[in-house]
Amino acid sequence: MDLHALIARASAVRILMEGNVERQVLDTIAELIADEQFELLSHLMLTGSEVSVRRMTDALIKAGVFEPLVAGACMRREVKRTVATGGGGELGAGRIFRDFEAPDEGEAAIPDHILEEAEAISKSAAQSRRIAARQEARLDRDPVRQHIIERLAELLNTSEPAMEAMIAIARTSVWEDTARAAAMKLGNNKMVMGRISRASRFEDMMAVGEASASEAVRQIIARTLAEAMPEASDPSYRAALRYVSEHHPSESHRRAAERALGG
Repeated sequence: MDLHALIARASAVRILMEGNVERQVLDTIAELIADEQFELLSHLMLTGSEVSVRRMTDALIKAGVFEPLVAGACMRREVKRTVATGGGGELGAGRIFRDFEAPDEGEAAIPDHILEEAEAISKSAAQSRRIAARQEARLDRDPVRQHIIERLAELLNTSEPAMEAMIAIARTSVWEDTARAAAMKLGNNKMVMGRISRASRFEDMMAVGEASASEAVRQIIARTLAEAMPEASDPSYRAALRYVSEHHPSESHRRAAERALGG
């Protein structure tokens, strides 16, 4: 990114990061689109407030600019409000047995096995918190990503760039729910599947099927592949045969594909 351009638009960045005043947000987005600051908009799609990013999405779609939307759908994290907690309130945050609990001279000390057990409990609690944090990250549910998918889906039949953006999201989003939502929109759209098939984009078709995690979508794609099988010299030929052999709803088609594979 051009640092001088970023500095020149520092106020725009602050407005879109906060997203408090609607008129300011809309004017700022319009200005950035008019100046073709699409790289900056891509960054702001990842970090801006939910309100700002929803408005950016709508404005970019209206302008027919889809690349920043792909960045948002593929990499944006859910913006969560965090509650600060005191360090001493967590198990293991400090010493379990404090200095003032130390025995006086001549008194028996706390047995070693109790100290070891307490320390093991503390470590186990810390590990549980780390596991819970990882699980929470996998369940990221940013509503902006779903908004992007829904808006692009409205254009799939009329805009090839919107279709390309949706394919990119289905194939590359780091969020399973977002990739699946994009793939489901593509796989269940007959016009889109026909367009991709006629363009011999077999790898895209199979990748969409896998991203969907839906056997119904996989069957749709397997049927499409069987009707428009790539040439034997095509690098995706064997992968397409394997896909048909695994997912085609017709047993005869599955067996034919297996025979072609030499099975």
